[in-house]
Amino acid sequence: MAAAHLLTAILLAATAAQAVPVPEAWLDADSFLSIFAFKGPVRWSNCGDPVTQSFNGTITPNPPMRGQKVAGSFTFVPDADLTTGKISLDLWYNGSPALKVPLPICKGGKGSEYCPMKKGVKVTAASSTAVPKYLQPGHYNGTAILLNQDNHQMLCIQAEGDLA
Repeated sequence: MAAAHLLTAILLAATAAQAVPVPEAWLDADSFLSIFAFKGPVRWSNCGDPVTQSFNGTITPNPPMRGQKVAGSFTFVPDADLTTGKISLDLWYNGSPALKVPLPICKGGKGSEYCPMKKGVKVTAASSTAVPKYLQPGHYNGTAILLNQDNHQMLCIQAEGDLA
């Protein structure tokens, strides 16, 4: 579940959010994915340590298309153990802050096949959702940071793109 939440946060950062208040019901990983779409390729970058926090990620199709499914996957090797933690998610719309959300993961140290995460053991996750046809055009960018129970940054991903 933690890896799926991280993937959702990464896809969220990659496809960003509208500059509107976020209902609390959206604060689960799968719901986040349902509010995004882009006109050009989503660009990814590593904002963490390039040696210890490298990752591979995909979004298909890239760019995501309104009214169609978008799927994402990512793989990384944790540089520390994670029993509980959070994903710190910051999103911007046309250069203005749109959303800042801490997403708790691995509550109580369990919850899915991904919890806990072990140092040096590869984590692979995949998720998909339908993209709605409505959204405001503009430039979106975001950052997703995975922090463990010791507040150690395990992964940092930045993404951006333009919505038609």
